[in-house]
Amino acid sequence: MKNSIIARVVILGTIAIIGIIGIQTYWVKTTWNVKQQEFHDKVNIALLNVAKTFEKMGKPLPAYDLVERVSSNYYVVNVNDVINANNLEYFLRKELEAVGLTDDFEYGIYDCANGKMVYGNYISYDPADENIAVEARTEQLPTYDKYIYYFGVRFPNRAGQVLDMMPLTVVFSLILLITIFFFTYSIFVILRQKQLWEMQKDFINN
Repeated sequence: MKNSIIARVVILGTIAIIGIIGIQTYWVKTTWNVKQQEFHDKVNIALLNVAKTFEKMGKPLPAYDLVERVSSNYYVVNVNDVINANNLEYFLRKELEAVGLTDDFEYGIYDCANGKMVYGNYISYDPADENIAVEARTEQLPTYDKYIYYFGVRFPNRAGQVLDMMPLTVVFSLILLITIFFFTYSIFVILRQKQLWEMQKDFINN
């Protein structure tokens, strides 16, 4: 095979792969952002409903800033009153399941007397995660200075949960990686065969 043909194959193949990677990266990023926002919206609705349920049992809720996302997987909810710990877990499970979320989460209640989060429980929907639940109980949820009476909810496996919501994107990404591998391997084989052919040609000429 001529050098010019091999060069064209390598250049065109490289351009094609770069274009495919760019499109795939954009698609993955867009899908990730959409699924992440969808996850956030569901959590926000569920936690608002929990806060409103507590409102019926106590003081009125603040007019704004009820649910605050402290980090990508941690939320705090301002209830403006002392929280009944016996009811919190039940309300959380009920409202999260109502919006279609059956993902592991952990919760805690802020104790304004000592300024710390009192760890509640790790809720797992997979019996195989019992060991994770035991380890998680030793961790303390972060406090939030803006509220006085609030509870916190964290979703430790949020990244995995979002990935589970986009299976097609993951499958196509794996196919793309396999395609790139085989293209790279094919180019390597072609170049290797060309090198051997030139060595053989030089040997015969000599």
